[in-house]
Amino acid sequence: APLFAEERYSARVAENNAAGALVLRVRATDADWGQNARVRYRLAEGRVRGAPLSSYVSVQAETG
Repeated sequence: APLFAEERYSARVAENNAAGALVLRVRATDADWGQNARVRYRLAEGRVRGAPLSSYVSVQAETG
């Protein structure tokens, strides 16, 4: 299973952040090799004030 560099990640976001601004970077590695070592990131489904979480933030699947 992938192992994250930190046990828990947390970030505070300014209310007026520009679109596309970096908020947080996460990192995980997998001890397997080849395709089995590939780690992809995604946000869990959720809602913020009734809107989908994805309308507020996004994640780069390849880099975290």
